[in-house]
Amino acid sequence: MENGVDSAVQAERMKKTKSIFYNIPSPMETAGLLKKAGAKYNKNILNDVKNVDKYTSAGQQALNLGIYGADLSYTSVFNHTQESMFYTSCSRKLADRLGVISAFNDSTLELMQSKLNDRDALLDIVSETYWNVDAYLKENGRDNISALMIAGGWVEGLYIATQVSKINDTPELRQRIAEQRISLNDLSNLLNSYEMEDPRLTSVKGDIASLQALFAEVAAGTPGTATSEENGVAVIGAGGTAATLTDAQLSAIRDKTAEIRTTYIN
Repeated sequence: MENGVDSAVQAERMKKTKSIFYNIPSPMETAGLLKKAGAKYNKNILNDVKNVDKYTSAGQQALNLGIYGADLSYTSVFNHTQESMFYTSCSRKLADRLGVISAFNDSTLELMQSKLNDRDALLDIVSETYWNVDAYLKENGRDNISALMIAGGWVEGLYIATQVSKINDTPELRQRIAEQRISLNDLSNLLNSYEMEDPRLTSVKGDIASLQALFAEVAAGTPGTATSEENGVAVIGAGGTAATLTDAQLSAIRDKTAEIRTTYIN
């Protein structure tokens, strides 16, 4: 924990973190949208597992732990077991280097695999795993590392969705992309609550600000609160006013997200 940071600031950060985490679409929701759009599994849009050993700084490791976590969800929901094992291995390796391997034990990962079709159970497991990592980092004065991990996962989720939209563009997918302006603002507030001298954190703050500028042009609509069901999968947020995203806005967001994501994985 940073010197001089009072409990009120810590509580506000925790609130922001929870808001971000629960506003990010679950793996099942994202997969449902992608499959509805007719998307096929495409491993080429994921971060290559061979990159894992070049992440030597804690900042790089934290960002890519978030990125590989999002990739692991993508491979799992498309039932590509072999690739899931590779991404699990990458996540474990980075977690080990960051000193948080205890959150990625075998029983947790096996439980996640067994609950892929149960949205609520999967959210609970993923949430617990995340909070285990988050709690460890906060206890050891590494809140900024936790924030970078969240940022990496958020950017990768947006990257996957925007890349898929190149080939499988649907109103539902566009709406979900547009809705990310809500969690993006929370992510920005979380990152900006850190004033420490951390070059990686500073650069990520700039990246998020550049995305915010693009999302500011988007008509977000109002989020729904109802729950609908598609093919046996519960979809949270039904019944709201649809967000709108023009071709030019989508293209700009896609390009900027890809540019930012490239700097994170290299």
